[in-house]
Amino acid sequence: MEQSVTAFSACGTGVSVVAAVVLLAGCSADPTPDEAPAAAAVTSPLARCEPLTDEQITQAVGAEELTSQLTPPTCVWNAKTADGETDLTFAFSEQDSLLQLWHRALQDGFETEHVVLSREALGTTITANGFSTRDPRDPGSCAVSAAANGTLTWHVQNRSHAPRPDPCAAALELASLTIVLAP
Repeated sequence: MEQSVTAFSACGTGVSVVAAVVLLAGCSADPTPDEAPAAAAVTSPLARCEPLTDEQITQAVGAEELTSQLTPPTCVWNAKTADGETDLTFAFSEQDSLLQLWHRALQDGFETEHVVLSREALGTTITANGFSTRDPRDPGSCAVSAAANGTLTWHVQNRSHAPRPDPCAAALELASLTIVLAP
């Protein structure tokens, strides 16, 4: 059995850590000490740094160029737009609740606002509750977190720290696109 533990800090950088713990039960009559048990594969596209395609991310933030630094569970992209460079960070946690993330954001001094994410998929409307997080000292930074069989967070940071392009609009669009994929 593999258990993933993901930690996220809403203090401006989405930093996540995954630890796997393998528990073995039972034993065989002829154990082979040279063979290690196979770890279960991570199957969720959210946990594998595949929340969206590069094309979807490029369109959502209006990027002319997109580069990625994907090391699950921390998923980071750099988008070059007409207005400058923007860093995008995605984090997914099966353990954290939306309420826990909300409290962490408030404790860190961030402004929060309730949002409802909505997206049409396969003839039905998919919705998720969430909230946006803004750093009052940095108008170029915003994160949107949503409940999706765990929590997902998109953090958008304009390197210029300018409020345009709107980092909350970009984070909301990315989160709305991602809830369609939530397991």
